[in-house]
Amino acid sequence: MTSRDRRVLLLGGSVVLTAVLVLRVLPWAAGRTLGAYDDLQHRAALLARARDQVAGAGLLRDSAATLTRAIVRLAPQLVVGATAAEAQADLAGRVNVAASRSLLRLDRVDPVPDSGTAGRLARVRARAALEGDVRGLVRFLRAVEQGDALLAVDELRVTPGDPAAGSGGRGPEILRVEVTVAGWYLRAGAHGAGGASR
Repeated sequence: MTSRDRRVLLLGGSVVLTAVLVLRVLPWAAGRTLGAYDDLQHRAALLARARDQVAGAGLLRDSAATLTRAIVRLAPQLVVGATAAEAQADLAGRVNVAASRSLLRLDRVDPVPDSGTAGRLARVRARAALEGDVRGLVRFLRAVEQGDALLAVDELRVTPGDPAAGSGGRGPEILRVEVTVAGWYLRAGAHGAGGASR
């Protein structure tokens, strides 16, 4: 082999090696580098988000403490009971007391199912059937709305009583009243937050 043949052979080998490097190795290396760079950017974004969330944990603790204090302040205005049955019984008793103080006759108090919740707070409702005059009804509504517990009248239906059964037009007209009263109670052992619903 002559020196010219060796030079041609070395030159050909260099061209083939350069072609392999340019066409195969460099694209593969560039792809790996870009992939690693994208992965690094993604991990940096995750780290920044995690740092923001850890920094916000103090705010969440402060918000939870504020919410707990607000619920404690609200506690005297809640219906007494840790379960729906206990709260229903307390609500029925409050409706009964308001009716007797308003000189209305209470026919019945029935629990009404309710799925309203807001974390540990849950709503309880009761439907009452009453009879009495307009003044008694006004006193009853005031007693419910302005009582110790934070109660609300959800529904109210008033129908006139039988005029023939009354006192012959000499006394006040007797009204039949159906009213749904709602209140909130603090559930025992309930965790998490749900949206309030009716």
